[in-house]
Amino acid sequence: MSPAEFDQLLIELEPLWERSHHRSLARAGRVRRIGAGNTFKLDLSQRLLVTLLYLRQYFTMHVLGILFDLDAANICRNIHALLPVLEQALPAPLRPRTLQAEPDNAPGGVSRNPRKIRSLEEFLDIFPELTDVIVDGTEQPRGQPKVKKGENPGKKAVGRPKDKKRFYSVKNRTHTLKTQVAVTPEGQIVHLSATASGRTHDMKVLRRSRLMNRLPRHVRVWGDRGYTGMEKVYPDWETIVPAKRPKNGELSKEQRELNRLISKVRISAENAIGRIKKFRVCKEFFRNQTSQHGVMWGCVAGLVNLRWQRRHHLCTP
Repeated sequence: MSPAEFDQLLIELEPLWERSHHRSLARAGRVRRIGAGNTFKLDLSQRLLVTLLYLRQYFTMHVLGILFDLDAANICRNIHALLPVLEQALPAPLRPRTLQAEPDNAPGGVSRNPRKIRSLEEFLDIFPELTDVIVDGTEQPRGQPKVKKGENPGKKAVGRPKDKKRFYSVKNRTHTLKTQVAVTPEGQIVHLSATASGRTHDMKVLRRSRLMNRLPRHVRVWGDRGYTGMEKVYPDWETIVPAKRPKNGELSKEQRELNRLISKVRISAENAIGRIKKFRVCKEFFRNQTSQHGVMWGCVAGLVNLRWQRRHHLCTP
């Protein structure tokens, strides 16, 4: 990011931060009056720099505290307070906060009580020329869920031991967090799913991500072999998935050629995920709470989209 782009992002961030901070000070239950209490030692530009450094290099809070002469706890509070506002200032993709408890009603039905973030009309206003969407899932390693031991000897342990199985990814042979990314063939990220456990199947994430019910019927959806059977669940959309080799069989020459052509289109999603994972906070072992995973990925995807728009001259520095 160039200094001019940093300054432009700071200009767009300032009014959003002022509104967010004022809502925090005026929240119900706050005892102190507005203006009382400690103030930030770092100004907004420095806090933005700290946050961008954290997303890109994934320094520990202690290292950032040494660089900016603050305690690690203060650095942590500054970063986590700014992340939701930064996501609003960036051209971040649509991102539901949670997965649906129930999958979409097949075939192509509307889910019960959908929790919409933005309307479909707004989605089409932003991307009126959208004709193809490529979906792909990616995983990030996380810590093994712990079971808290009882305080007294002989007391039963408390916690959720089933989480060890729920987050374990057989594919990566470790505990992971999964995110589904939807990308246009040009490389712009248009949707992120809520964070899912590593054990969750790609097709299950798609059905609970609220993506398909937001897409118009003319949009083609491309997926990998993890989305086999998508045409049966969503017959109203044109879906394209590579052919899967049958058990004890081989693909025909035509099927292999078709898979090769599909891969040429799907490479845009792989490249977009690669650009996201240049930010170490999205690639390395995730050290934060699981609830913070989505907003960090949203900010990084917004930064990736910002650079994409600069390259395509869709916004001025």
